[in-house]
Amino acid sequence: MTETSQGVNSVDIAVGILTFVARYDGQARAIDIANGCNLSKSRLHKYLISLCRTGMLCQNEKGIYSLGATLHQLSGNGSGESDPISKLNDVLTAFRDKFNYSTGVVVSTGEGLVLKHYNRSFRNVDIDFLPNTPVPLHHSAAGQIFMSFTDHPQDDQHASQIAQIRLQGFAVRYQPTHGIPGAQSIACPLLDNKEKLIAIAVTMGFFSTEDIPKIAVQLMNTVGSLSR
Repeated sequence: MTETSQGVNSVDIAVGILTFVARYDGQARAIDIANGCNLSKSRLHKYLISLCRTGMLCQNEKGIYSLGATLHQLSGNGSGESDPISKLNDVLTAFRDKFNYSTGVVVSTGEGLVLKHYNRSFRNVDIDFLPNTPVPLHHSAAGQIFMSFTDHPQDDQHASQIAQIRLQGFAVRYQPTHGIPGAQSIACPLLDNKEKLIAIAVTMGFFSTEDIPKIAVQLMNTVGSLSR
């Protein structure tokens, strides 16, 4: 297959690049792609130009490559829409870009709650998580949402808290996580048209107490845009 100055026609290598990025939960640096796909930096650059131009990949201001809108559309259910978790991560990435707060998508698996996607803010100091990090059920805002919007067994101790979360539509972990002084998180649910929980949207960082309600409303409005 031939290469040109505008890009390349090598489908095998392009698919390999996309597969590598997807394997790393949709986010990877160029140097990691080059090493993982056994490509020189100059050769990889041509592929990245073509893949970004066609929307198969996109690049943020920090140089991180992510799966693009065209790829999400192609991976949809035939209706031209991407899957709900990918769509949620897309709007949470936009939320991160607009407000400069880290965001993430938490999903329920057979082994518990997992941070499937993580979009770090551009602040000099912030929280870092690896994708697929386990999320504690009883010590996280995402866990509070899961218990509030599923049939998870409830006890009397948490009943009033769960009722309040369902009423306001979001949960907050005010107490810092052990080892991350000052860090807090806010979460809200993504529900289907039958009010079944699909995934949990989370924003996390170092928030002032007075800002938390405003950030929570912004997060809910962002997630709510998916159902409009």
